Amino acid sequence: MNSRDFWYDMLRSGAILGIVMALSSIYERYVLVFSDLSLGAAALAYFGEWLVTYILFVWLLVRFTRRRREATDPQFGFSYSSALSYILLISMLAGVIVGVADTLFISAMGFDSYVAGNVERLTELKTMYHTMGIGGSDLKIFDDMIHAIRTSVQPSMLRSVFSSFSHYIMVGGIPGLIIAGFMRRDPQIPASEN
Repeated sequence: MNSRDFWYDMLRSGAILGIVMALSSIYERYVLVFSDLSLGAAALAYFGEWLVTYILFVWLLVRFTRRRREATDPQFGFSYSSALSYILLISMLAGVIVGVADTLFISAMGFDSYVAGNVERLTELKTMYHTMGIGGSDLKIFDDMIHAIRTSVQPSMLRSVFSSFSHYIMVGGIPGLIIAGFMRRDPQIPASEN
C-alpha cells in the first residue's frame, strides 16, 4: 500500500467530512444564537438538522472507510485497528476544520452578538421554566450560566480548534468502534501459495 495514497485519501476524506460538519455547526449556531426564531422553533430546527447531520456523518464514515478498505491490497487485509485508526484520523481532521470555521463564524458575526444571543436564549428558557411553576432557587443555575457567559472572553483559534478536535475524536470514535468491526477484512492468500 502506498503511504502517499493513504495520506491523500485521509486528507481528502477528512476535508469533505470537515466541511460538511462545519456547515452544520454554523447552521446550529446561527439558529440557536443569531436567529429570530422562537425558542421552540429554534430547538425543533436544531434537533432536526442535528439528526440528519449525524446520520450523514456516520454514512460518510462508512463510505470513506469502505473506500479505504477497497484500496488496500487484499493480501494485507484491512485490520480492525487500521479501520479504526483511519476513522479517528478523518474525524480529527474534521474537528480541526470545524474549530476553525466556528471561530471565523463567531468572529464575523461578532463575539458580543454571540454573547447577547446566548444570554437571550437562556433568559427565554428561564422564563419558560418560571411559567411552568419552577421556583426561584431552582432557576439560580440560569443566573450563574448567564453571568459566566457575560464575563467570558472569546476563545483563541487554538483553543477552539483543540476543543473541536477533542470532541470529534469522541464523535467519530464511538460509531467508529462498530464501523471498524464491519469494515475489517482478513488477509487473502492467493490460491497458488496454499
